[in-house]
Amino acid sequence: MLRVTGLFLLAFWLILQGFLSLTRLHLPYEKSVLAVFAFTAGLALLLDMFRSRLDSMGMLLLSIWLLLRGSMTLFHYSFPYSEAVTACLAIAAGLFLLVKRK
Repeated sequence: MLRVTGLFLLAFWLILQGFLSLTRLHLPYEKSVLAVFAFTAGLALLLDMFRSRLDSMGMLLLSIWLLLRGSMTLFHYSFPYSEAVTACLAIAAGLFLLVKRK
């Protein structure tokens, strides 16, 4: 159930992010709303990963990336090389997800 919820929130976040970028529309509190979706999706996926004994490294890295990016936006913090760290996490998550699909 957590995985389905996390994937639903992730899908909604991706669709909303893409739609807003393509249409150049802006919503009130847009960054906060998107950050909440990302953070909640990451939390749901991470909790599911621990419950199912970490079956996918790609999903684990994706969960961490979502939590990190969402919390950085929500709580207005960063750390040295935070952009580079999150970019590397995103690349690693994508690669692990692609490799697992083959």
